[in-house]
Amino acid sequence: MTMSAIGFLTFGAVVLYGGLITTIFVNIKSSKN
Repeated sequence: MTMSAIGFLTFGAVVLYGGLITTIFVNIKSSKN
C-alpha cells in the first residue's frame, strides 16, 4: 500500500468514527431533554 492510500483510509475511518460518536452524543443529549 502507498502512503496516500493509508492516509485516505485513516481519514475515512476518523470521519466515520467521528460521525458515529457525534450521532450517539446527540441521541443521548436529546433523550435527556
